[in-house]
Amino acid sequence: MPEISTLAGVPAPPEFVHAVRRSLVQASDRVAARYLSYHGNLLDDRNFRTWVRAKRQLMDLVGGVRDKVVVDVGAGFGLVSDLLASWGARRVWALELLQEWASSHASRDAAHFGYLGDRVMHVCGDASRLPLRSGTADIVLSIEAISHYYDVDAFLDECARVLKPGGHVLVSDGNNGANPGLREHTVALWQRFEQGPEGQIGEHEVRDPMVNRRERIVRAEFPQLPEAKASELARLTSGMNRGQIVRAVSAHLAGAPAPTSTYQRGQCPREPKFGYLLEQLFDGRDLATRLARRGFEARALPHFGGAANDLVHAANLVLRALPTHRWARAYRVVARKR
Repeated sequence: MPEISTLAGVPAPPEFVHAVRRSLVQASDRVAARYLSYHGNLLDDRNFRTWVRAKRQLMDLVGGVRDKVVVDVGAGFGLVSDLLASWGARRVWALELLQEWASSHASRDAAHFGYLGDRVMHVCGDASRLPLRSGTADIVLSIEAISHYYDVDAFLDECARVLKPGGHVLVSDGNNGANPGLREHTVALWQRFEQGPEGQIGEHEVRDPMVNRRERIVRAEFPQLPEAKASELARLTSGMNRGQIVRAVSAHLAGAPAPTSTYQRGQCPREPKFGYLLEQLFDGRDLATRLARRGFEARALPHFGGAANDLVHAANLVLRALPTHRWARAYRVVARKR
């Protein structure tokens, strides 16, 4: 078992470093197994330092988090939310669509992050309905999450609603639609996620394609159907969530025409059980424009990394000041509510 220790030089409080390490080496059955596959690399000192530096550089774009109310949308297992609270955020709303992940975050915090008190709120919900009153948040944060939101415009509307005047939206994502090479690769990835076959494609591993997931829903809801019919209906309900699949198949079995939602290359697949999308592409400049229409001063930044060391960070600052969106792997959007 790796030794639990603090980490010299990391820009985070020692109690946070210790709690993360402890949570990884003492993970309980109540913590989702994927927590270790997502964050196990933080047991390596260099990876941990780079991870925290990346979050610090991101939050520096909005002046830090001390004494602020932050909404972390798509919080996953919640380590970023806990880091923000450790940096002095007054309240962090950790919003996660998957109940298993939100519950794992709450269980882990109870076991290892007691020093945070009640400053981190663990909420299962989606980006189109933020759990705050209007005008009460200082920052809405989306890290590697906006590519999965089903209704991005509803999310942007919610940002405008919950933020105080002067509050910030901060989006960071690695799916830069302005990059032609990345777009070509992602279109091929979408088709694999939708239709298979399973296996590795680039840095992603395709497991259980969407058409297979829809077929399981059809078989579970309509066990009387022959196998071939269930397979065909799964193919004809691409892009639908569970409720839409059930309604479409029910109507068809009652005499309506068969559904006609077949997958077309270039469409981003949708996970049918939970309804999220897989790796949408966005041009950060388009997101900035959409935020500007909602009363924000917004800018998009091409992102080339910068957390590994100060030299890389300096190079990123130069590159993001130039019109380099089409070459960047990632993007960031910073928007201030007027």
